Amino acid sequence: MAGDELSVSSSGIRLRALVTGATGFIGSRLARRLVDENWDLHVIVRADSKLDRIADLPSVVHVDDGRMPMHEIVRTAAPDVCFHLAGYVVGAHKHSDISSLIADNLLFGTRLADALAANGHCDVVNAGSYWQNAGGRAYHPVALYAATKQAFQDLLQFYVESNCLRVVTLKFFETYGPGDHRPKLINLMLQAAATGRSIDVSPGDQFVDLVHVDDAVEACLAAARALQRPEQWSSMSYSVTTGAPMRLRDLVNRIEQIIGQDVPVEWGRRAYRWREMMVPWDVAPVVPDWTPAVSLESGIGAMWENLVGPDLGRRLKG
Repeated sequence: MAGDELSVSSSGIRLRALVTGATGFIGSRLARRLVDENWDLHVIVRADSKLDRIADLPSVVHVDDGRMPMHEIVRTAAPDVCFHLAGYVVGAHKHSDISSLIADNLLFGTRLADALAANGHCDVVNAGSYWQNAGGRAYHPVALYAATKQAFQDLLQFYVESNCLRVVTLKFFETYGPGDHRPKLINLMLQAAATGRSIDVSPGDQFVDLVHVDDAVEACLAAARALQRPEQWSSMSYSVTTGAPMRLRDLVNRIEQIIGQDVPVEWGRRAYRWREMMVPWDVAPVVPDWTPAVSLESGIGAMWENLVGPDLGRRLKG
């Protein structure tokens, strides 16, 4: 697994990837990329997961419904690398969210890590969040979601220090791109531009750092490569960031320039989120041998054309 090629081992055998969260935004894109690069793909899903995004992929789907122990699932998958992207995400939690946060972000992850450690010979790329580090502090969770992500990262340290696993945790910033059905601000702004219906936003002085989903996938693969270096046998944390955050007000202006259309927003009609992260921070080094390749102009331009069609997009911009 030397160099930039990770899909084939030194013995010429196709590598196996085990992906959690493969039905999600980043995970489905990663799964497709792994197949394109000739990996053997295994995924773990919940019994109620919708498989639309990966239904056409040649993969082995393992359902974690309690019928088969996690250790047996991992033994069957026999992964060389596990990309753990699954999680329960909620900004301001309600009491009803607590069980899901603990079950999905701690219990499931720990069951998986224990099974991977028992099976042996597997590297782990774990998805974290920049929300774990408000204000640039080593640990300052914005929300209970971020606290559970940090708690799982701390649990992984046990398996690292027991020489059972090699682990990289990636702190993802805001991601965007095609096929994103989440009610993210970028999607809402483009829809507002297309329909002319304004949306209420905060005063807009917070910084935003947007990473295209294809760059996020590349970061996952770069992290897997980093784990192959013997000198990095330790728990590591890297930032998946463009390094060029901008204020929300400036981002809206930039989007308007890219699409050639006004984005109707009502500034200050919404309050900042509780514990809003206002300023950029730098809490971990950027993923080794990785730099974002998709410019904001290219990424937003493609999403705009996907939304309104290439002909209308060009007419509006013209």
